[in-house]
Amino acid sequence: MGHRPNTKRHRSLVAAPELCITRWLIGCTEASQYVCLHIFPNPNPSWFVLTETRRLRPIPSNPYQAPESSSFVVVDWGIYVLGGIINRCPTSEVWFLDCFSHTWSRVPSMNMPRASASASLVDGKIYVFGGCEGDDSNSSNWAEVFDPKTQTWSTFATEKMFHSIDQSVVIQGKKVYTVDEEDQSFYFLPRYRSDWCAIGELLFCRGTRGRILWCEPDELDWKEVKGLEELQESFCGSRHTDIKYDISKLCCNSAGNIVIFWNTQLEYPEGLELRSAEISLERHEGGAIWGKIEWSGVILRDDPLSYSFSLKVLYSAPVYS
Repeated sequence: MGHRPNTKRHRSLVAAPELCITRWLIGCTEASQYVCLHIFPNPNPSWFVLTETRRLRPIPSNPYQAPESSSFVVVDWGIYVLGGIINRCPTSEVWFLDCFSHTWSRVPSMNMPRASASASLVDGKIYVFGGCEGDDSNSSNWAEVFDPKTQTWSTFATEKMFHSIDQSVVIQGKKVYTVDEEDQSFYFLPRYRSDWCAIGELLFCRGTRGRILWCEPDELDWKEVKGLEELQESFCGSRHTDIKYDISKLCCNSAGNIVIFWNTQLEYPEGLELRSAEISLERHEGGAIWGKIEWSGVILRDDPLSYSFSLKVLYSAPVYS
């Protein structure tokens, strides 16, 4: 008579951190799109994974995460959440979401409390710029760098210091483009652009009225992604009515496509909907970028009995786990 397999022990071995890390190192992983939402009036951010059926599946959230103004960086198989505002004050706290186990852990805090800082992964390290308040902001502490391998923070000297950074993006894992609220920039000045993301060697961002814009990194000439007129009309309702909705968050996924999010307010008593679309990109003759909607639909429908009155996408990014 054969022995019955110990399935409980087998599951624990499969979920062991060493095996998860080995899977990641040898590339036996799949990318999942993670989404962080602020569902008002709940003060705590909520975390979800976008499933293959195009629905948001909740995962454990962190009750100690700052409700607003945090910065986010994907490193290996997890997401670092840096700083933010707690009780109207910036915090230096840093948390790590392990996307294998969907567990949270506290990591060493930054040297300075920061809110709405620029945070980017360059050569395996997290560079954080700005986000300091008043007297705390000076050239000696304006920037710092975190080494995930040693779990240590150190100061980072810069030639310039900006008061508050609006947007930043990394091109090919090395070159940081960033702009502050006073139109000063490390490399260029694309003011009034939101949600930058880099796909290949091009920059993309969201414009107004459902438009998606792109540009070459070394140019200031932002152009509109063509072929998305149907999507833009859906925001306006029709060409003859005032716009009702707009893109609230733009990012990219593991396929190199753009993912956008927007809210729709349904008639009472149906509540709120969060919609999303994935857009593939193609460069046509003449250099124009054209977009194609691969899918679009509702990914979260809020329960009207929850009395939520607003949905805000704080962050979204693909993670391999």
